[in-house]
Amino acid sequence: MMKTFYQITAKEIGTVTLRRRKIAKALRWWLRENGYACKYYFFIK
Repeated sequence: MMKTFYQITAKEIGTVTLRRRKIAKALRWWLRENGYACKYYFFIK
């Protein structure tokens, strides 16, 4: 079974790996709204 993971890296929060797409999307939105730069990618394991 393949699982998708979402990884978000920002200076303020470090590296966060999430399983849920909606939570990853909400975190990226929150970072963007508050002026924080982040890197985002997903991978399948």
